[in-house]
Amino acid sequence: MSDRVRTAMAFLLIIVILLVWNLLSKSQKTIEPTKPDRLDTTIIKSPSAVKDLPVSATMPEHADTIVIDSPEISVVLSTAGASVKEFYLKKYDVNIVPEGEYLFVSRLNNNEIPVYDSDISGDSIVFTYLYKGNTYRKIYYFNNPHGFRLKTDMPNIADQILSLKAGLRITEEKNKGEDLRHFNVYVKNEQVEQLKKKVKDKLKYTADVDWLALRTKYFVLVINNLNIINTINFYKLLKDSPKATADIEVEHIDIHRAMFGCFYMRGGGDRYGAEIIGAETIDVEVLLLPIKYSELAKFERGYEKMASGGIMGPISRIILLIFNLFYSIFKNYGFSIVFFAILIKTVFFPLARKMILSQQKMQMIQPELKKIQKKYKEDPQRLNQEMMQLYKTYKVNPLGGCLPLLIQMPIFFALYQTLIASIEFRQAPFIFWLVDLSIKDPTYVLPISMGVIMLVQSLMTTLDPRQRFMVIVMPIFMVFIFLNFPSGLQLYWFSYNILTLLEHIITKRGGIK
Repeated sequence: MSDRVRTAMAFLLIIVILLVWNLLSKSQKTIEPTKPDRLDTTIIKSPSAVKDLPVSATMPEHADTIVIDSPEISVVLSTAGASVKEFYLKKYDVNIVPEGEYLFVSRLNNNEIPVYDSDISGDSIVFTYLYKGNTYRKIYYFNNPHGFRLKTDMPNIADQILSLKAGLRITEEKNKGEDLRHFNVYVKNEQVEQLKKKVKDKLKYTADVDWLALRTKYFVLVINNLNIINTINFYKLLKDSPKATADIEVEHIDIHRAMFGCFYMRGGGDRYGAEIIGAETIDVEVLLLPIKYSELAKFERGYEKMASGGIMGPISRIILLIFNLFYSIFKNYGFSIVFFAILIKTVFFPLARKMILSQQKMQMIQPELKKIQKKYKEDPQRLNQEMMQLYKTYKVNPLGGCLPLLIQMPIFFALYQTLIASIEFRQAPFIFWLVDLSIKDPTYVLPISMGVIMLVQSLMTTLDPRQRFMVIVMPIFMVFIFLNFPSGLQLYWFSYNILTLLEHIITKRGGIK
């Protein structure tokens, strides 16, 4: 087997390791963020008929809605359960409340959801409900650019329930399976703990909690100040329908499944909901944030642990900084990816040149090597000695073709993680038909072109006719692997292979010593 084939197989091994690693990986000082005294908010109150929506049987049939609009977020409140009907992060044009559902629903006597009266007071919305001589009060304070403070006062109720049982919406309509794969639930006590694997159907959590978070691929809903809460119940939900409305007949939502080669992209993830159970008073801070390490770290509450990236995280963040630097110049993440490929090729060109030269020398001595193997096949010790002498005579390092790949592997792993998960590439266009670098190339032009370039490169560098079958099959297999990867990753690998082809041509002709 030639070094060229070994190199191709090494790259294939890297891809397989990435897939397995990605699949298995899914198995401080506290300060409050600065809060302005008053946000620039617009509040609109209007009636709304709840009965037209696919809500659970215990929801009231009629309710009013109140719209709160600020520079960062937009929230639609409902008097039904004094709940959140819509919660928009305006920069990303995304609503995290599932369609027809409600979050932060106040439930009394376990299942009763009353319709509250509402009053607007500055940047606060006050909901009240009179029941058996008790006034139940629920106040939303919109004095935080990223969300709101929510305070409830329910006298003479042993266990009031603040329900987020509907979970979060699938926000990536063009890649629902990939979005679901990242759904998760976290709690912060002494450390940030991931509960995804612990929530089989329902998980009752009674330990002390500083905050909890429900996340999708790109967004996270954080609820702070939970240290006085009695219990938190977590639920595993249906992929395509919230648990709260599972008894309602709704149109089935197709979860897009990737082809072979992107096994981990199949809609195998689950959605999660929660119920916060407290005594008479609950006072929490609610934030809706993008999954962006630099932004999450600013809060200094451990949110960034949800976007740490594991052992490759530091390298991934350096790579993302380079991408953002290129973006500041070209204003296009597609061109940033292309120039990053050029940068990587430039930095590693000396190593790559040695690898190519080593491959050429190994092919050159193949006839001599086969003679030695045939002559000393019965004497392994002598065979090894003669092979080492041959390598020494021709100044060939048998590991020279693999060493550069091993050195680049951590960067490749981190680059893969960056292009797969970073919100910067969400809905980021390149040129022509590539309008979103976070999803696959809909025309498959990039992966097929990449395969053609790999084939040309292999035919140029493989001399042994007995290896032609492997030379042809390997690029086809790599195309099959890459078909459903995000187009940002496809673009990088396409650019990288063009540069590798040029690198082989230059080195073969003796250029750039």
